[in-house]
Amino acid sequence: MKQLLLPHGYAGEPRLRLSGAEFRHVARVLRLREGDRLGAVDRGGAHYDLVLVRVGRTDCEVSLTPRAPARPAPAITLLQCLPKGRKIDLIVRQATEAGVRRIVLLVSERTVVRPAESDARSGRLLRIAEEALQQSGGAALPRIDGPLAYSCIAGESWGTALLLLEHPVRGTSLHGLLAGRPAAVSLLVGPEGGLTADEAALAAAAGFRAVHFSTGVLRVETAATFALGAVMSILQESDEWRPVQSG
Repeated sequence: MKQLLLPHGYAGEPRLRLSGAEFRHVARVLRLREGDRLGAVDRGGAHYDLVLVRVGRTDCEVSLTPRAPARPAPAITLLQCLPKGRKIDLIVRQATEAGVRRIVLLVSERTVVRPAESDARSGRLLRIAEEALQQSGGAALPRIDGPLAYSCIAGESWGTALLLLEHPVRGTSLHGLLAGRPAAVSLLVGPEGGLTADEAALAAAAGFRAVHFSTGVLRVETAATFALGAVMSILQESDEWRPVQSG
C-alpha cells in the first residue's frame, strides 16, 4: 500500500502544507484530488491517516490523524559488506520493503571500494530507501550507516546477532535462535566470495551465531533478501509455533 513519507521537521501538527518533492508525489505521481485519503509515515516511524484538503498549482494542504500504534515489531539491522557495483541499491530497496530499521554498510577484506564514491552513494541510497518506503507502505525509514570498517562490529551490541554462512554449520536452528521473539535482531551478510576465516572468527567473538540455508549458491543481493525474509517470517509467526523441546 502506497504512503507518503512526511518531510523533515514534521512534529505531529494536525494540518500541513506540502510543497516540493512531497507535493509532486501526492499531486503528480499519485494524482490525488481534494478529499482523497492516503497513509503517511514520519521519519520517526509514526503512522497517520492523511486527507487531502486543498490542491494548488505548486503546493497542497493535508490533514493528518495519528494511527493507534501497532504492536512493536522487532528492530532488524542488516549489516551488509559492500558488494561490487550498484548491487547495494537493490539490497537497500528490498531491505526497506522488508521493514529493516537499520542498514550498516561494511568494508570487508573482499570488498572493492572506491572512497570517492562514498558521499554520492550515501545520498543515493537514502533516496532509494525513501522511494521504497513510500511505494511499499513499510513501517519506517531505515537508518543507513557507513561504509564502516568491518572491525566496527566488535564495538557494539547487536541483540540476537546472526551471521549468514554459505556452508553448513552445526548448532541451533534459526527457529531456536529467534525463540522468544527477541526485541532486536541483526543479520550479517558478506560480500562476493564471502568472509575470510579471520572475519568469521571476529564475528563469532562479537556474539554472532552462524546460520546456513540449504539452498544453492546465492548471489549477494539474493542472500540478503532471502535471509531477511526467513527471519521476518519466523518473527511475525512466533505466536503460532513453539520450538520442539528435546526429551
